[in-house]
Amino acid sequence: MSEKVERELRELFAEAEGRGACLRPANERVRAACARRAGEDGEVVSPVRGLYARRTWWSALSFSEQTLAIMRSLQSAHPDWVFCGPSAALALGCDVSYSQQRPLHVMLESGSVSAPTALVTRHRLVLDSDRMDERPQWVHGLHVTPLLRTILDSLRWMSFREGMVVADWAVGACGVSWQAFAAYARELSGSCRGVDHALVTFSWSTGLAESGGESIARAVMVEQGYVLPAQQVEVPDPLHPGRTFRVGFVWARADGRVIVGECDGLRKLLDPGMTGGRSPQQVLLDQRKREGLITAYDVSVLRFTYEEAAGVTELVRKLDLYGVPRAGSPLAPAGPMPLPDWGSLLRR
Repeated sequence: MSEKVERELRELFAEAEGRGACLRPANERVRAACARRAGEDGEVVSPVRGLYARRTWWSALSFSEQTLAIMRSLQSAHPDWVFCGPSAALALGCDVSYSQQRPLHVMLESGSVSAPTALVTRHRLVLDSDRMDERPQWVHGLHVTPLLRTILDSLRWMSFREGMVVADWAVGACGVSWQAFAAYARELSGSCRGVDHALVTFSWSTGLAESGGESIARAVMVEQGYVLPAQQVEVPDPLHPGRTFRVGFVWARADGRVIVGECDGLRKLLDPGMTGGRSPQQVLLDQRKREGLITAYDVSVLRFTYEEAAGVTELVRKLDLYGVPRAGSPLAPAGPMPLPDWGSLLRR
């Protein structure tokens, strides 16, 4: 390959990466050059037909970042596209489950809806352009449906468990209230299917989940009839008075037994937004230290993964194994979940 072509490819890849996108060759010559460099061990990858990226850049991206890169590439090829539902939620900052990121969801205002493909599903949606809250918006190079419409479409298309991820994000990160969402959704109930399902999902959200795994786990607890835990509970550091650390879930049973629930997963080890610049090894070491402090209290520590929550069966087995009560059980606390008296739980 000539030095001229090498230099051209470097410049094209650099420009695309600067936009957080893959390279979509503008002509056959560039496409052929990219294709020659692609392959199992090549320095170029083709995540989607017609799109290319340098392997080192692509492999450094998280799955969500890869999805957004594909979306930006397609947006440049189809400037009239408006992403909707889970795709719009991802663009707006939601921790959409990986299983819900493909196919991409694109809004179609008129015309016939073509059959969905592995990459794109089109939906016929109509927005009221005279209303400010109905106008699509540009976010980080992507044209997406407005926030409330994005939430509504996501919840009515997704299961209760997967939708809870979006609902918790809407409440916690975006500050959307039940009143605002319910009023908007009910306005569209005559023209949209699944509004009642969306309202039910949203009604259970707390906005307190710190990860998609926590949202899905709590949705499983709702579906399976478990007593719902207190969330994001501050626990006093038994070694350093005045300091605290936070745990995801806490159950305080009527018999005085306390159960702490924690959702683990690769994201806690690899996501820069959660590692704070620490290496995976340091994150694991910090988790060990933290768990050692938790076990200074007379509590049971129930750890589960995102995969166990999403698969339901293993999470249910663990909830039962650790003695998390179901609603109506004699072990269920009366009223909202009380917070433990941590001082009385120290092992002395």
